[in-house]
Amino acid sequence: MLTEQEILQDALIAHKFLIKMYCQYGIECSSQELRTLLNSLGDVASSHDLKIFNIMNQKGFYPTTPAPASKVNQTIKMHTKMEGCLEEKLCKDCGKKANKGL
Repeated sequence: MLTEQEILQDALIAHKFLIKMYCQYGIECSSQELRTLLNSLGDVASSHDLKIFNIMNQKGFYPTTPAPASKVNQTIKMHTKMEGCLEEKLCKDCGKKANKGL
């Protein structure tokens, strides 16, 4: 019989897999309606994944060490900058002006 920790761990792994698949299929999809549905399903799976993680963390099954605020802010800035660079590159390649509000 599986323990509570093993059941939660299996659920977390399954949700991570679902999130990856929804993202991959959404990216490769030519139908906007299907792409929207896959993105929505990915958001739901991500929400469930966070709930499972929080339960595991509270029970001590998935311990974490809080990062200092400076490191969190540094990481946010790095990824925001990378997103901006990607957006500018994509817009440059397609001839459209980058939307800085994204």
